[in-house]
Amino acid sequence: MAIPAIPAQKAACVAGQPTAASYTWNFQNETNQIFKDIQSDAQQALYDADTLQSYRLNPDVDWRTYGDQLNQVKDYINDMGAKLCRLEAIRRVAAPWQQREIDQIATSLRLMADNTEDAIMLGNARPTDLWSAAYRLNLNNLDAETRGLTHSVGKAVEYPGVSKKYQSLRQGLGAPAS
Repeated sequence: MAIPAIPAQKAACVAGQPTAASYTWNFQNETNQIFKDIQSDAQQALYDADTLQSYRLNPDVDWRTYGDQLNQVKDYINDMGAKLCRLEAIRRVAAPWQQREIDQIATSLRLMADNTEDAIMLGNARPTDLWSAAYRLNLNNLDAETRGLTHSVGKAVEYPGVSKKYQSLRQGLGAPAS
């Protein structure tokens, strides 16, 4: 398989110095846009994780095919890790619900990275033993975490639009603010 391990993103994730534009920048909108970007990556990673799961049905799938698919998942995880880095840098100016979602993304992404890295290491160590319980557990966990992240971030992407619609309907009806 010979796929390199997932690089650690945490060390490079530091907030920069405030600039003049920092004081007028809409960080909540930026956060929502990053959620959309992560949603797109998560959907692609889910597709690849589902593809890995489908390989269970065919014992003739070559270990290199698994490796290629895991490498694609790894790339999406690294992309989401870079986006998470920005979210963590602006977390303190995000809305409370956005902060909770950032924490959820961080947890899910770390678990996805761990399962992917473990699957890669197991595949590299024993490329002919891809039916082992440990390898299958990593793939199952990867699929579950990717599915959970896709669902969670999907709600976060949907929330601002629903919230605006609610406010508009409330105002249109003349209902008092709750």
